[in-house]
Amino acid sequence: IYPQLQDYPNREFWWGFRPATPDELPILGNSPCSNLTLATGHYRNGILLAPITAKLIADLWEQKLDPLLESFSYLRFLGESWKSGVGSREKRAEGAEGDIANYQLPTTNYQLPITNNSQMQTLDLSQQQSLDRPLVIADRTFSSRLMTGTGKYRNVEEMQQSVVASGCQIVTVAVRRVQTKAPGHENLAEALDWTKLWMLPNTAGCQTAEEAIRVARLGREMAKVLGQEDNNFVKLEVIPDPKYLLPDPIGTLQAAEQLVKEGFAVLPYINADPMLAKRLEEVGCVTVMPLASPIGSGQGLKTTANIQIIIENAGVPVVVDAGIGTPSEAAQAMELGADALLINTAIAQAKNPPAMARGMKLATEAGRLAYLAGRIPIKDYAIASSPLSGTVTS
Repeated sequence: IYPQLQDYPNREFWWGFRPATPDELPILGNSPCSNLTLATGHYRNGILLAPITAKLIADLWEQKLDPLLESFSYLRFLGESWKSGVGSREKRAEGAEGDIANYQLPTTNYQLPITNNSQMQTLDLSQQQSLDRPLVIADRTFSSRLMTGTGKYRNVEEMQQSVVASGCQIVTVAVRRVQTKAPGHENLAEALDWTKLWMLPNTAGCQTAEEAIRVARLGREMAKVLGQEDNNFVKLEVIPDPKYLLPDPIGTLQAAEQLVKEGFAVLPYINADPMLAKRLEEVGCVTVMPLASPIGSGQGLKTTANIQIIIENAGVPVVVDAGIGTPSEAAQAMELGADALLINTAIAQAKNPPAMARGMKLATEAGRLAYLAGRIPIKDYAIASSPLSGTVTS
């Protein structure tokens, strides 16, 4: 249409998130401000709805108020008493701006029909789009099932961006590395907003039960200094093996017993050993955290059979920890029925850590939904997607 444009330099460009509304419908029409008209909230359908949006807004500016606009007014979020103001700029202008500034949108549960045992039920999308229970660890509830770490990042900025992109609520921190200001851990405590994240101090670097107990106590004090007075969580790691970094089952059990007595909520990192997992649960651990493969290896799920046994027998949340390298492996772990994942190296060492963090977040959610939905059985033969009955024959 205008070929000369191909020779023009780019002077400026911009991108942003697609705005969405609580009811997933656009907001169109007049606003409380006399010089502001609203045409937003289309989310993924903006380009599809651009022509009709343009026509409705153009007509509005020509004083042709289409009745359709009433259904998309921002006033629908403000309660029944506001509806009388739809289409009237004067009514909205009288005190509306001050009231809206202090108004909080009502909580709405959106219903989606699903089929379960031939009975039609409703699905609350505000609860992870599933009939799921929340993740509860030591009487504390979390909406995210992905935990992340703070180590191995190339810089603090990438770590901060990745934590946000992951959507996690629990972030594990190596107490010893923070205490000694190890490279990459300087000012780590101040780098994250601990009013929005729950700190999970870990005993990384401890080779004996005694060391782990001492570092766990330091971790609890560190959490208190950062404002989490009631945080008694600790990720228990007892790893004497410097080459393969496999946890010591005996030392882990010994340390767990003592820390539970001292009031800690213990999240033990272990080999995928069903018997050890049960013993740790019996002594009072609030989760068990079996490894998928050696820590930092990126080998993926090498202990699937044992993790399945642990999940089947556990009365506490099972968090798959270590070895996951890709989002597909994260989804696979969640499809087994794991309650959560802890992923650090696969995110921190990726070429683009924030992008990988986002991928891991989506994979965790997808895997959980797939587990709840129930996969089809695996068969040795094909089954036609369409029934043969009723087909047209010559």
